[in-house]
Amino acid sequence: MLKVIHEADDPELMEKVWSFRHQRFVEQLGWEELRRKDGRERDQYDTADAIHAVLICRGKIVGYSRLLPTTRPHFAGSLCGHISARMPSGPSIFEWSRCATVLDAPLIGAQAASDLLMTGVLECLVQLNARAIIFVTYAPLVKMMRRRGYPVQCLDILSLDNGDRVEVISSRLPPNLLSLHRKRYGIRQSLLAWGRDGTATAQRPPTAA
Repeated sequence: MLKVIHEADDPELMEKVWSFRHQRFVEQLGWEELRRKDGRERDQYDTADAIHAVLICRGKIVGYSRLLPTTRPHFAGSLCGHISARMPSGPSIFEWSRCATVLDAPLIGAQAASDLLMTGVLECLVQLNARAIIFVTYAPLVKMMRRRGYPVQCLDILSLDNGDRVEVISSRLPPNLLSLHRKRYGIRQSLLAWGRDGTATAQRPPTAA
């Protein structure tokens, strides 16, 4: 249900991902700094190491998230050079970014697409043996993460070039968090299919160069 891939695993699906991201983040959310003439939103962090979690329903992308190893260049690390001394990083820490579902996302079975996406990414992190995440987001989404059980900590508050204020957040992953999500949303089975054909397994991220 949640397809977890690297770009090289499924280039055809990734073309749909770039278009989905442009439509959702640029056209709908107004992130004009990401606008591209070809309608494909991708950045310098979409390297071979990036992990793409794609929620598919009836052959269409209805949700998406990206996980970046913090042992490689990532957005929060480059944005917050002045707090790098306390920025969590390492092979068990991932940056979670570009998380969204389509507008008016349909129920999938009995669950909301957003709940499946969030629970699926959490399951992905657990299978990667992650112990913490970092992300850059707005205050309302920080409150949403707290409601979902993440013990978030604000590392800094920054003003972007467009005038928006964002928070740089870290959170450890409590060992019972996935089971709590599954119980809350009535999810009894794994949500993940790794690789193009669903037969791959989670692999630890590369160490820093």
